[in-house]
Amino acid sequence: MNQLRSEAGRTITDLDRAAILLLSMGEENAAGIIKKLNRHEVQALSERMAKIANVTQDDVALILQDFFDCYRNESGVSGASRVYLERALDRAVGRKLARGMLDDIYGGALADDIRRLEWVPAELLARFLEQEHMQMQALLLAFLPAEQASAVISLFPKQKHDDILYRIASLREVSEHVMDDLRHTLEACIAFVGEQVGARVNGVEKVAEIMNRYSGNKAEIMDLLKQHNAVTAEAVQDKMYDFGSLARQSEDVLAYLLNEIPDELWVVALKGCEPELLNNIMAALPKRLAQVYRQQIEGTKAQTVTKVEASRAEIMQMIRQMMAKGEVDYRLYEEATLG
Repeated sequence: MNQLRSEAGRTITDLDRAAILLLSMGEENAAGIIKKLNRHEVQALSERMAKIANVTQDDVALILQDFFDCYRNESGVSGASRVYLERALDRAVGRKLARGMLDDIYGGALADDIRRLEWVPAELLARFLEQEHMQMQALLLAFLPAEQASAVISLFPKQKHDDILYRIASLREVSEHVMDDLRHTLEACIAFVGEQVGARVNGVEKVAEIMNRYSGNKAEIMDLLKQHNAVTAEAVQDKMYDFGSLARQSEDVLAYLLNEIPDELWVVALKGCEPELLNNIMAALPKRLAQVYRQQIEGTKAQTVTKVEASRAEIMQMIRQMMAKGEVDYRLYEEATLG
């Protein structure tokens, strides 16, 4: 764009014009544009929008008029959307070639999502990634700007540096299946960051976590909570459906759950679980069948933390549904017995 001059003869720079346009179009529309910009562009625009002053109505009218003049000159034919091109190119050259061509045209399928991580402090990214498999760590870091990736790696233990750098260097082409895992991990990372920002506390969830690890009389504590507030106590109990609570179940209950819940869910959910919990669950099966389960778990490739947690959550949801129907006597805590 060429620079404009206001009615008073003051030069209006391109950055001024961009800032005024964004301020004029409302928060939602401005946010849609900002998402397409890189970090440095957003920072420069934000600073200018915060500081801009002494802009007259005539200046705004002049900028908007110039913008629409440019739009009319440049918008004779609208560009095809990515979805349209993807379908057309898939048919013409095949999915693999189409994806490569589209990534060149649009800057990569994950570019916009990865750009959202540029604002995340390295400490937060490191905390999230330490929960993920080493290969997923390398993959996500490979898509980040070099400066940010270096800052994250520096926060890892030094003995991990050479391994993760070697994994990044070994990356060539990422399959569609792995890209799906990466997208899933990326969304989990963004959700994790959202939970860490600010001082939000979920009291019910925190009490449930404490109760699941409490070594005293849980039944007595739950009775006391119910005396304070029955609704709150029930909310805490709902949150106590932790995967670790399987360790408190009888062999009959575990055998029933293993029979009713699909094997593929168990195999993923039990990946990397505590040996004591795994032994408790396997003890509910005949020895031969338990051996088969262990072989399947050990033979399954490494799973991302988010995938394992999703399988565990699905199992617990199924257990809750069984309890609601009266199909299983699942104990969230050890209750006092008489006899």
